[in-house]
Amino acid sequence: MRSVLHAVVVGLVGAALIHIIAILELPRWTGTDAWSRVSALGVTNRFFPLANEPNTTGLYNEDPHIRTAVCHFDITDTPVRVLASGSVPLWTVSVYDPASNETYSMNDRSSIGVNVDIVFVTPSQMLQLRRVMPAELERSVLVELANPKGFVAVRAIAPLPSLEPAARAFVTNASCASYMIAQI
Repeated sequence: MRSVLHAVVVGLVGAALIHIIAILELPRWTGTDAWSRVSALGVTNRFFPLANEPNTTGLYNEDPHIRTAVCHFDITDTPVRVLASGSVPLWTVSVYDPASNETYSMNDRSSIGVNVDIVFVTPSQMLQLRRVMPAELERSVLVELANPKGFVAVRAIAPLPSLEPAARAFVTNASCASYMIAQI
């Protein structure tokens, strides 16, 4: 009797564990995770503004006061520099790896200056930049990423309707471009 009870408990625990794993891994298996959706938008190193209503991509702003643009990148060969400027009450930048884990975030309250100026680099690229820092990057935030692939989301908050054009311009004019490091 005791071995039957033990077998039933082990079976139930095993079944529960398998169901939990299946539920957590389902987005990755179906290709509908955030990385797959952002990558499907188009070429790397280009921001794509998100709509404010549900659409076929599955990527949209649910909050009418937030404007968002996303860019997927690969810094294996060259760093990526993200720039955005404008007069908005609040902006945020978040970086995610291909597993959609947030690896870095910053907002206008924690930045240097009022605009977005971030360079994402690999460890070896960081060493190259530290040897001879280009003048145009002296006020940039340098962020070393463990995974060379990922995506960045730039958000602008417009709490009032009158601020909507500025928020839309902020994300529409944001750039996500490769940055060539001068060879020593």
